[in-house]
Amino acid sequence: MAAELMPDEASRATARGWYAVTILCLALLVSFTDRLVINLVVDPIRAELGLTDFQISLLHGAGFAVIFALAGLPSGRLADRVNRRNVIVAGISLWSAATICCGLAGDFWSFFIARVGVGLGEAALIPAASSLIIDCFSARRRGTALGIFALGATFGTGTALFVGGLVLGWSAAGWFDGIPLIGPLEAWRQLFVLVGIPGFALVPLLLLIREPQRGHSSGLMPLSGVIRQLLADNGAVLRVCLVKGALGIGDYALISWLPTLLQRSHGMTALEAGGLVALSITTSGVIASVGGGALSDLVVRRWGVPTRIVLLLGCYTLTIAGASATFFAATGPQSALAFAVWALGSIGGYVIGHVVMQESVPNEMRATTIALSLTISALLGIGLGPSLVPLVAEHVFGEGGLQPAMATVALVAALLAFAVIWPPIRKGLVALRQQPTSALS
Repeated sequence: MAAELMPDEASRATARGWYAVTILCLALLVSFTDRLVINLVVDPIRAELGLTDFQISLLHGAGFAVIFALAGLPSGRLADRVNRRNVIVAGISLWSAATICCGLAGDFWSFFIARVGVGLGEAALIPAASSLIIDCFSARRRGTALGIFALGATFGTGTALFVGGLVLGWSAAGWFDGIPLIGPLEAWRQLFVLVGIPGFALVPLLLLIREPQRGHSSGLMPLSGVIRQLLADNGAVLRVCLVKGALGIGDYALISWLPTLLQRSHGMTALEAGGLVALSITTSGVIASVGGGALSDLVVRRWGVPTRIVLLLGCYTLTIAGASATFFAATGPQSALAFAVWALGSIGGYVIGHVVMQESVPNEMRATTIALSLTISALLGIGLGPSLVPLVAEHVFGEGGLQPAMATVALVAALLAFAVIWPPIRKGLVALRQQPTSALS
């Protein structure tokens, strides 16, 4: 670690590094748009292809999420061994082609296979990109760089709702009728084809990224070594992975059901509800990603790398506050504000946790570590979050219990995350008291 803190390390934060961050942020935005745009066209897909609600749920969830989770670790291991830029280029080419194939699917199975392709391709992006960014920057700027990269997820979620709605409106107005191959397609099919194209446009820009030199790399680390690193220091790195999974339960519990709550309980239209949720998560996401990353860099410059983790204390306190506020929200805007507080803590913890994990392990397993955290988040978050809410509502709160059920699931998830992460945070607090001014300052 000491070598990473040498003064000449700061020179690595060059224009080349910021170019890589910008293009990778755009790639992440495209990935989230392609992943989530299906939410806008569930009913037209079901009607045209004659699907059941269960089949739609497989396309919406398992067809993407399970493959995304299972492919994450192999993708991370691959990124720790070969050129990371090339892994990303292959991934974006695959998921963009698969997104277009979703718009051309003729039945359930062809659509399902296309969604599997989206999951496989997107699984390659975040582990490889995060590892690449870490090697482009010194410890003094990593939080800011990864925070800017994470903006792609924040804006991608809003883009899927906003731009997707615009494209559907333009399609209904006949704007694309004169385009060969696309014009004869139904509106929902045109949507998938059109949102799949930008990924290919990014490929030439990605190829301009120069693969940075891996710091202190001695080749791919054996799995036994990976496990030892995860369990070292009272399992600090594994704990960060696990809390991301725990918070994922709360993330998906809230974002999956908040639009429904706003429509059922507060009389909003689908467009109004979607717009309010997008505004909440986008605003919090920008503040948490950029501000959280920059604040963590400031902490490192003043008190040293081991103290960065202390900021997770504030992040997870915010998630507890947001979940608690959800119990008492009496209006639609109040519910959205409570979600914004949750998102501020959750996204901030996501960004800072990414940096903490990668600074705590050797270069040879950085992408693998990120992939493990994504796998845990996908399996726990997508697998449990949306399903726990109706179960708690039915068996604990009864009819009309959607709001307290959402709050309960999120609060339990936040408290669990806080308990799991407390030992390494406590160690960071000790380092903070013992080292009032770091050599980085």
